[in-house]
Amino acid sequence: MSYDYGTCHVCGGKVAEKLTDQMVQEAVGWVLIRSVPTGVCTKCGEKVLQGQVIAKLEQILEVRNSRTPDQCIQIPVFAFG
Repeated sequence: MSYDYGTCHVCGGKVAEKLTDQMVQEAVGWVLIRSVPTGVCTKCGEKVLQGQVIAKLEQILEVRNSRTPDQCIQIPVFAFG
């Protein structure tokens, strides 16, 4: 049974669960966490995370230096202007 996210707090649209990638910036760099269960508004795209999902993300970040990542990638960086 999936979580009922209800309606979007921004536009009132329906919020459906999708798996998304979350980028987190830390002092030592960026971390990409894949396949995160996320409530996404089908109308405006606003994203919502459940408390237990946020707790799991924090747990992953706490132990990230003591475990080997599943994959490492290089990301090209460009300035806007």
